[in-house]
Amino acid sequence: MIRVIAMDLDDTLIAPDQQIPEENLQMIRTAREAGVRIVFATARGWYRTESLYRALDLDTPAIVSSGAQMIDGVTGKELWGRTIPLELAKEVIAYANEQAIALRVYVGSELWNNLPRDPIFAKGQYELKYAPDLHRHIRQAPYQIFTKGEREVELLLKKFPQAGDGWLSRRVVYADGVPELMYLHPQSNKGEALAALCAKWGVPREQVMAIGDSTNDLPMIEWAGVGVAMGWAPQSVRERADLVTAERDPAGVAAAIRHALSANVSPRVS
Repeated sequence: MIRVIAMDLDDTLIAPDQQIPEENLQMIRTAREAGVRIVFATARGWYRTESLYRALDLDTPAIVSSGAQMIDGVTGKELWGRTIPLELAKEVIAYANEQAIALRVYVGSELWNNLPRDPIFAKGQYELKYAPDLHRHIRQAPYQIFTKGEREVELLLKKFPQAGDGWLSRRVVYADGVPELMYLHPQSNKGEALAALCAKWGVPREQVMAIGDSTNDLPMIEWAGVGVAMGWAPQSVRERADLVTAERDPAGVAAAIRHALSANVSPRVS
């Protein structure tokens, strides 16, 4: 029996065309009525996750920033977070300023930009909280630093490579094909966060389904009793999942939930 379903947002619950199929939303409601806990586990920060939580009236904790932070879904307060070294953050921001690389820096409940533009949104689409000398302004260790773009990712990875003392750099590519880079604490991943949450609830992994599309979803897909990959996920993700949705089905989440609610689920046993 599946008691918890954790799902990624972008290119999973939200289809690659940036729309949420109504069938996905309806099946989430059906699962909740059946007593299943729904958890969003996303690379997004809480500020871009909260509206979906409110729209679906979810009250479970949210796993955000790729597992770097757990948020109370009712109050919006941080339950816990894993940060990267403050000195590293200052060095990354200072270098990004020199190279005109736009960053998002996540600190506590705040999100800061180092330049008067955002790595993703065009001007006017996003309300900037901008500090021109952010590397001097920042006083608290952030839990994530983010950028997007071929040039930006290449430069930062060359200057601050894959891992260091108390931090790691995670490069991911989603459906749009443009690389993204996140600096995170080494234990910041969706799998560890989901495992900790389920342990608190007393739910064994055999009763958990995790749904995702990207390499940063692999830790939870592999940990969960039933790991589901979207049909458009990279082969490395699909081959390590228990189930794969139809390749062009934008409502793959609905299909996965339907499967979870059926009597035919056979969880992987460790």
